[in-house]
Amino acid sequence: MRCMNQLMFGLKIDPKLDSIVMFSAKLFEYLGHSTKSKLISFITYRTLRQQSNKSQPNLFETLQHSKPLYHKPKFHQYFLRQYLNINNPSLKFEQIPKELIVFYKQALREFEELIEIDQLKTDETDEEFDFLVQNEKENLVKKLIDLQDNIFDSALVDDQDIDECSIEIRAGIGGKEAILFADELYELYLRFIFFNRWTLRSEKTENEIALEESTSLFNKCIEVQGSKCYSMLRHEAGIHRVQRIPQTEKYGRMHTSTVSISVIPIRKNLVQIKQSDLKFEMKTSSGAGGQNVNRNFTCVRIYHLPTRITVESQETRSQHQNKEIALRKLTNLLNQMEYDRLEEEARKQKRSQIGIAARSDKIRTYNYSQDRITDHRLPGDANNTLHNISGYMLGQECDRMRMIIEQLERNRRRQLLKQIREEFEKQFQQLELPC
Repeated sequence: MRCMNQLMFGLKIDPKLDSIVMFSAKLFEYLGHSTKSKLISFITYRTLRQQSNKSQPNLFETLQHSKPLYHKPKFHQYFLRQYLNINNPSLKFEQIPKELIVFYKQALREFEELIEIDQLKTDETDEEFDFLVQNEKENLVKKLIDLQDNIFDSALVDDQDIDECSIEIRAGIGGKEAILFADELYELYLRFIFFNRWTLRSEKTENEIALEESTSLFNKCIEVQGSKCYSMLRHEAGIHRVQRIPQTEKYGRMHTSTVSISVIPIRKNLVQIKQSDLKFEMKTSSGAGGQNVNRNFTCVRIYHLPTRITVESQETRSQHQNKEIALRKLTNLLNQMEYDRLEEEARKQKRSQIGIAARSDKIRTYNYSQDRITDHRLPGDANNTLHNISGYMLGQECDRMRMIIEQLERNRRRQLLKQIREEFEKQFQQLELPC
């Protein structure tokens, strides 16, 4: 079903489905041009008619036209140009989901019956026979519409099945106040993770929970495992702004500080890192932590020579653990880069911004003087503001926090649906629709 979405919209939702697209193409070649054109044109025309605000001819009437959409050579050229340009020619049948094969069998069976009914003709007028044929065609069209609706719904499935991601918290503008707020956000996310019954990586749990053992407060990394954790936590990516009077402020002046959050999905087995491509550098850590920070070479920095990417870790007092953490960071970044490259190659559009906190504007403001938290991505929404900041930061409002994130996810799905529709209609404008 996901494969059909790629065929339908020209968008690549999941780079792992290349082999499924190839399977689809080979299946259509086996079935022949007539059935292939009918199947693809029906799904395409159904989606366009359902989503467009323009008045479109009745689908059932379209199937009965003497020159229907699926008979136009231009449509077949469009299909080949948009959907069969696959870089990976290999076909691995073990990667094909069973539900996709079931869908194809069901859809093609319905179309074969529809084609047989189209070919039924009588020389003499037989009203009863014509009525039965008409009724059977209408029933088949209804079944095909139901199949198309299921495909269209599944077009929104992208990264929700990713059950592992990393959250990186960095203090921004504001000096010590920004560091303190980053520390508080770190504790908040730990509580939110436990609230959702997700887990941290076992080898890092003790180091991450015991902040007093940390060598740095301005840069923390959390790795989370749990059902659909990335689809929720990605909405925390961005700039968090805090407005409050610091305890060390003598004159009662309001200070504004920022903390940046990045959430990256952990995608495995997309790239292989060679040891010969890595350059390691050990140095002393910076920040709070006592004599251990300035004397021992616990900070690990890794250079990836082919991409010139640099990552470092000074989260723990152990050089060995910091090396493992830095390697995981590098692997996650390279996997994300490879995923983005595949997406860009398939969609022929700009890299998706999902999961990367690359935006410079604030997403949420914490105003302590007004005891108010405002999410700027929900303007005019009743859920964009909540009070009781102290309770919120202590994890007492995790249910409200989850409610805001779920609203953001619903908005994101609506926006993605709009993007799919606009992209599809833009690509389809060159086709001549029946009128």
